Amino acid sequence: MVLLMAMPATGSSEECRLDPLESKLYCSPTGERIDEGSGPGPGTGTPVDDDPGLRYVYTATDPGIGACYYWSNVVGGLDAWDPANDAAVIAVTLSLPECPPGVVDPEVRAWSVFRSWDLQPPNPSVSPPDQGVTGLPSHIEATVPVPLVHDEVLLDGRPLQVRASVKNLTVAWGDGTAAAHDPSEATGYPDGSVNHVYELKTCTATYRDEHPSGGLCHPTLEAYLIDVSWVWVGEFNVGAGWVPLGTLTRTAQTPYEVDEVRGITVP
Repeated sequence: MVLLMAMPATGSSEECRLDPLESKLYCSPTGERIDEGSGPGPGTGTPVDDDPGLRYVYTATDPGIGACYYWSNVVGGLDAWDPANDAAVIAVTLSLPECPPGVVDPEVRAWSVFRSWDLQPPNPSVSPPDQGVTGLPSHIEATVPVPLVHDEVLLDGRPLQVRASVKNLTVAWGDGTAAAHDPSEATGYPDGSVNHVYELKTCTATYRDEHPSGGLCHPTLEAYLIDVSWVWVGEFNVGAGWVPLGTLTRTAQTPYEVDEVRGITVP
C-alpha cells in the first residue's frame, strides 16, 4: 500500500519521498520522512532516523508466483532515490508481488560476479623497444589473458555460470589516432598487425627550443603516451544459453619516445 500524506501549503515547496522498505510515500514541506500517525503541518510528527535502506528495484521471475519485484543495492535497477523514477517505482511495486526471500535475478548476480573479478589490464611491449623511428611502424605485443569462469547454484535452485573473456583490443597511440583490433593480432614485430607509423619525433623542451632540428619535433610532447586497453566481455548462463552482460575495460599506459633517422650527404 502507498500512503500519501497531504500537507498544507507553506513557504517552501512540498516534497515527497518513497520509502522502499515500507512501500509508502511520505510528504512534508521539507521532504522529511514523517511517522504515519503524525498530523499534517510543518513541524508536526517525529522525524524518523533516516536509514537510506535499499536503493534499486529489480524484477525477477519466481517459479511459484511468476513475475515479482525485489530491492537491491546492486547498481543497475530502477533507482528509487531518483525522484524522476517515483512513478515507475510505485507502478512496479503496486502491480507486482514482492519476490519471496532467496529469489535473485541471475543477471544482477552475474554482474556482481563480473565486477568482483580482478580483470587484468594489458602488459604491452612496444618494438622497437627503446624508441620508435618516424616513418617506420612501431608494433605492440600483448599476451591475451585466459578467460575467467564462475559456477554456482542460486538460492532458488537454478545453476548460474558466469564467464569473462577479452574480445577486443583498443590502442590510442598518443598522437590523436586510435584503432580497435582482434586481441590475437597483437603479436609484435614482424607479423603483428597492431602497429602504427609516427610522423613526428618527440623531444625535450630544451631540444625543441635550442637545437637547429627542434622544429621537426612534436610541438609539446617528450614522449607519446600509448593507451592499450583490453575490453572484457561478461556473459551468464542459467541453462538456456549464454546471454551478454556487458563490457568492462582495463587500460595500461606506456610512454614511448620516437626519434628520426635522416640521411645526409657527406663529401
